[in-house]
Amino acid sequence: MRENGEHPTHDLGAEWSALAEHTSDFVGLMDANGVALFINRSVRGAAREDVEGKRLEDFLAPDRARDVRRMLEEAKRTGMPSVNEAVRVVALDGAERWFVEKCVPIGGAAASTFMLVRTETTHLRRTEAELSASEERYRVLFESNPDPVLVYDPSTLELLAANPSAELLYGWTACELGGRSLLDVYPGAARAQVRRRVSELGERQWRDVVDQVRRDGSGLRAEVFDHPIRFRESQARICVVRDVTERERLEAQLRQSQKLEAVGVFAGGVAHDFNNLLGIITGFAEAAREASEPGSGAAADLTHVLDAARRGAELTRKLLVFSKKQRPSMEPVDLAEVVVDFAAMLRRIVGEPIVLEVIQRHAPLPLVGDRTYLEQVILNLVMNARQAMPEGGKVTVAVSRVEVDAAYVLKNPWAKVGLWAELRVTDEGTGMDAATAQRVYEPFFSTKSEGTGLGLSVVHGIVQHHGGTISLETAPGAGSTFRIHLPLALSLTAEDTGHLRLRAPRGSERVLIAEDEPLLRQITERSLARLGYRVVSARNGEEALREFEETPDAFDLVVLDVVMPKVGGREALRRMRAVRPDLKALFVSGYAPESTGMTEVLRQPGMALLQKPFTTLELAERVRQVLD
Repeated sequence: MRENGEHPTHDLGAEWSALAEHTSDFVGLMDANGVALFINRSVRGAAREDVEGKRLEDFLAPDRARDVRRMLEEAKRTGMPSVNEAVRVVALDGAERWFVEKCVPIGGAAASTFMLVRTETTHLRRTEAELSASEERYRVLFESNPDPVLVYDPSTLELLAANPSAELLYGWTACELGGRSLLDVYPGAARAQVRRRVSELGERQWRDVVDQVRRDGSGLRAEVFDHPIRFRESQARICVVRDVTERERLEAQLRQSQKLEAVGVFAGGVAHDFNNLLGIITGFAEAAREASEPGSGAAADLTHVLDAARRGAELTRKLLVFSKKQRPSMEPVDLAEVVVDFAAMLRRIVGEPIVLEVIQRHAPLPLVGDRTYLEQVILNLVMNARQAMPEGGKVTVAVSRVEVDAAYVLKNPWAKVGLWAELRVTDEGTGMDAATAQRVYEPFFSTKSEGTGLGLSVVHGIVQHHGGTISLETAPGAGSTFRIHLPLALSLTAEDTGHLRLRAPRGSERVLIAEDEPLLRQITERSLARLGYRVVSARNGEEALREFEETPDAFDLVVLDVVMPKVGGREALRRMRAVRPDLKALFVSGYAPESTGMTEVLRQPGMALLQKPFTTLELAERVRQVLD
């Protein structure tokens, strides 16, 4: 004790005193009455002599004095340390500092001395605030992410969290997903593989496209990005999921379209060469039959040859329709009328035990199309349905006006929103699995032992030529429904057209022929000569130009193959017309004008096109048409 009533100085051991003096925290001692006995040097701006020996209220601000005394009273009452974790101090410069303060009784419940320790936590508090803000940003990203997100425990596969997008995709609420297993969003056959994969991942990331299931059992294709994270202070993994079901369907549709396009290019090339051969066969067979005795065995045999050639020409026509190398003859036509008029013939064709039902919900259904080709579409679909029902059943052919909406356009990007004519053919047959349904439009693909396998390929080609779409709904044992949508032409009305076949017309004009196929050139020359024309033939466009340049005024008509080596028909005519602008020309080709760039040329006066293979009658009529 000091003399003259001064407070005693607390007797500190040398080691404790050294420790208290060198710590960065504030350390002070006080008695049970709140009189300061000791403070270390960490107190800035306060001298020891201004603090030691004085009561709390003498050197602390009123609020701080009350807080410290409250801690002191609690420590005295309980004999346990009292803590204040949020001590806020504002410096003279306005800076805010935070501390944790602890009042510790020295000696337990009977303590007469209490130690006050204050540790600054300003930096820690700022870090916590930053972490809290960061966590809030991540929470917002998690909640608002348009892709489904799942967080799961890799050791148990228990789902720990799911965002709203996951609720929409899978059909469970976030609460329902919590506690479920990650395996619940995978089909049963894949769960063992998922469990094995997760156990092998460790700290690695993983990405793949997999099959998953929704709550209602429906399947989907999902692109999953799976990587490790820390979640609630534990090791976890997060799955970001993207539903790619529709994307994969469209990609498969595009691949199928590209495959059909490639096959179509090949089929078109084969058909073109085959048409040249058929032209030779037809021409020489016709010439031989004319030279044969009417009613003789040779004449009958040649008639069979010509019939076979015509069937071959029909086959190549189908190939060219499929490959878009031959276009239908487009004119106003009423689809409802086509179906009704064709129904009687269809019933005779399908026969028993097939029941054919025709449903016409709207009439008329005007569109621009080729009546013969549309009948071919109906016939092919009905025959396909009949083959799917060997024991009999019902085939329904229905036509109606439908409104195509945005959902249909999403699945069929080439369609347009609006009113369309729909042709629907439904059967009760065996149906098809998904793999077979994807191949039905491929040429020569068939699940039947009979037929060419071109029926649905031709249907696909004709529908596309008419600017329409075709879709198939089928399943094993559930029958099949083909839906065809064709653009309506509401400003048009259907009109009947007819064609009168006459005897082959004759002429005496001088004709120049350019054809690189020798036998086809020979039979064309012979056919025109028999009809009275004076004919000069050339092996290609270059030779035809030389013949023309010798006597440009001597020819009334040039017959030119569109595609020839060196100089093609179009270029040959351009050079000829530079000398004779009024020269008339008949082009021959196995392709439609759109596929050979002839559309603009044929719009000029004195121009026409004859498609291979052609008969003598067709050649004679077209030559006369151009000349006259």
